[in-house]
Amino acid sequence: MGPAFWRVLPDSVAHSGAAVTIDASAVVAARAIPPKPTPFSEILELERLLAATWPALETADLGGWLLRYAQGFSRRANSVLALTAPPGGTDAALAEVGAWYEARGARPLVALPGGVAKRLDEELAARGWEAEGDTAVMVKRLEGAAYDGEAVVVDAPGAALLEQVGRGAPAVAARIFGSGPGRGYAEVWRGGELAARGRGAIAGDLVAITNIGTLPAFRRQGLGTEILRALEAWGHGCGARRAALQVEADNEAAIAMYERLGYTERYRYRYRGPR
Repeated sequence: MGPAFWRVLPDSVAHSGAAVTIDASAVVAARAIPPKPTPFSEILELERLLAATWPALETADLGGWLLRYAQGFSRRANSVLALTAPPGGTDAALAEVGAWYEARGARPLVALPGGVAKRLDEELAARGWEAEGDTAVMVKRLEGAAYDGEAVVVDAPGAALLEQVGRGAPAVAARIFGSGPGRGYAEVWRGGELAARGRGAIAGDLVAITNIGTLPAFRRQGLGTEILRALEAWGHGCGARRAALQVEADNEAAIAMYERLGYTERYRYRYRGPR
């Protein structure tokens, strides 16, 4: 084996966090260092905060599992949030889950966040439960920049917004979205139409931003960014110091856009349901 060559940085530089430039000719070997995994404590905290901003119509506690039902409006509000080991074992817990959703005429679905639910994810896969809805959770620190753009934030969802995001059930959407303190709805109106919209909800020091959308006739005009910035400023004004987004993992264009706007992916979650 040939001799190994190393270039050692002084301790004062190695521990300072400063960027160091090394001439390429001096590099003998290099290895990419992956980002540190997100701590389980952060995943658990974010999941609980995000769940609080998206309440279901019906919930039940199953020894730490949160069963949620909202007449089919969104996977999040119609799934089990599993953040702990199942009570009494996986088989017993799934039997109760199945009975609870069957009584409501719904298919059971379990939300599996990041590495926290890795073992349960593997157990469900072994039982033939199919994976779906891979989603990235992205977070940004808020610095409190003022917003003076076109979007306006109101404290209750209007009929036009509920019609756009209600998926045929605006009344159910209204109950989940809520209104009043800790809820904000950004809107851009043009020519009598709700051209773009989005929702913000406060939980702890977090503002969860959801339902950003633009009508087809008004796309590629930066309105989605206007909505996002308006909700960030509104959230910071309500005491939030972080903003969070949930983006489908295969939407690479949206993820790239949010990264350019300062968001960083912290973890991913997905769902599993029986065939």
